[in-house]
Amino acid sequence: MSSDMFKTLSVIRGSSRYNAWLYSRIRRHLQGTVLDIGSGLGDIAQQFKEPCIDEVIFSDYDPLMLKALRERNFSLKKYSVLPLDITDTDLLKRHSSGIADTITCVNVLEHIEQDITALKHMKHFLKKGGRVVIFVPALQNIYGTLDRLVDHHRRYTKKTLGTVVQKAGFIVKDSYYMNMFGILTWFLAGRILKQKEFHKEACHLLDKIVPTLRALESLGNPPLGQSLIMIAEK
Repeated sequence: MSSDMFKTLSVIRGSSRYNAWLYSRIRRHLQGTVLDIGSGLGDIAQQFKEPCIDEVIFSDYDPLMLKALRERNFSLKKYSVLPLDITDTDLLKRHSSGIADTITCVNVLEHIEQDITALKHMKHFLKKGGRVVIFVPALQNIYGTLDRLVDHHRRYTKKTLGTVVQKAGFIVKDSYYMNMFGILTWFLAGRILKQKEFHKEACHLLDKIVPTLRALESLGNPPLGQSLIMIAEK
């Protein structure tokens, strides 16, 4: 991961309302020891405070991210930081199996060319009956300059992600889209305006309307969305 990605995460990290919304959509699936894959700056996993969560393991392979994670003081009852490259071909030899009850993979899988292999590696860390909670960008037809900026290999649909997850040996238990309004904004920014950077002002503006979007989607899962959540079991 480059310093450009670190810069991008630093720009969008102020999206506290969006992060809280994201967490609200996955929190019921988390329990026990939670291993967060590709934690970045830790802005998502720092919210993992449910009583049923015993421990949070932050992980990343990038030195900049690992340094940032180790320097932060997270208000969690128990947590640790694990240097981990989920694409490492020798991962099964380097790390013990069955250390987590839940794995969270938030905005990570789309960055990995061999996504099936990465999921197989995640399965290695799960206990029997454990689950993986995946959050990815959705809809390939809105792929644009912002996706290329952050090295997205692809965007997913329920069908394409479900196929990958099943090939990795998981059983899909649930899936749903999130942020239907985001389809328009992402298409406009990446396909029409062809933006090549994230603007802090725009991120903050979008974050301000999250309560309205969240209220609307609380009435029921949208048929499509900028993002896709999938829950699968080992």
